[in-house]
Amino acid sequence: MDKTILVVETITYSSGRKTYTIKKSADTLDKASEYLVSLKNLNEDKDISYELFNRFGQFEVDRIEKIEVANA
Repeated sequence: MDKTILVVETITYSSGRKTYTIKKSADTLDKASEYLVSLKNLNEDKDISYELFNRFGQFEVDRIEKIEVANA
């Protein structure tokens, strides 16, 4: 299964219109999160934000943890 995660830049204009641009892609959530944190730290524009998306939609990531799952 393809697990590509996109780091998407959202620009919100004063008219309320938004544009979306894919800034980075990653094969793991860890790598995508690194990109996301870096872009957010470098961003000084209040009208620009960054979010993570996968094929199902937007991630709501407050905290990232590695969880080991025992094979059933």
